[in-house]
Amino acid sequence: MFKRIMVIIIACLIICALTIVSIIAFNNDYKPTNKYVTKPQNALPFHNKTQGVTHVNGHVLVNRQIALPPSYKPGEDKVAKKQLKKLIKESRKKHLDLMITSGYRSYQDQEKVVKSFEKKDGKAKTEKFAAKPGHSEHQTGLAFDVGTQKPMEDFHEDFEHTKEAKWLAKHASDYGFIIRYPKGQESETGYNYEPWHLRYVGPQLAKTIDRKNTNLERYYHLMKKG
Repeated sequence: MFKRIMVIIIACLIICALTIVSIIAFNNDYKPTNKYVTKPQNALPFHNKTQGVTHVNGHVLVNRQIALPPSYKPGEDKVAKKQLKKLIKESRKKHLDLMITSGYRSYQDQEKVVKSFEKKDGKAKTEKFAAKPGHSEHQTGLAFDVGTQKPMEDFHEDFEHTKEAKWLAKHASDYGFIIRYPKGQESETGYNYEPWHLRYVGPQLAKTIDRKNTNLERYYHLMKKG
């Protein structure tokens, strides 16, 4: 008789406990998110090189030191182009005169571009703005140059002073783009300030780069040590 009573009491306690847990779970409106998930501050980026193409945390990287092989021909990235069109469309709503002036270029295309610039502006000036074949971001299919139809004496010097360039600097990251070669960071990127040169990296990284006022070399610890 005593054992039966104890079994009934234990069963009741278990039922009560389960009922309380169910009530708490039902009324708890907490929803797990990634909001509080943070990356280690000192975590190093993951580098991977496959068939001559360098990836850092999944992003194709190319600069004066890191090259792409002549055989790398991905074509124009559809997502990047779609986002660029959205950016251009929004800029025109603001009565700005932005237009796409250059997109994907293969290794061979870049050879022709460099020769053309050298003939027009000389080798010294060309090296400041135009990348050697294999070192151009345009070969990734993720980089675009934009400009304006407004008359300028020297586009490389004058574009940064336009309303278009200033708007671009503020809103490019909204569409997943960064100004690849920021002003004052030439020693890190290897190139002069190019307010017209956009690189698609996706909205999350673009916002981070923009907020930190940095570049891919510094952010991914790619700066060449002296």
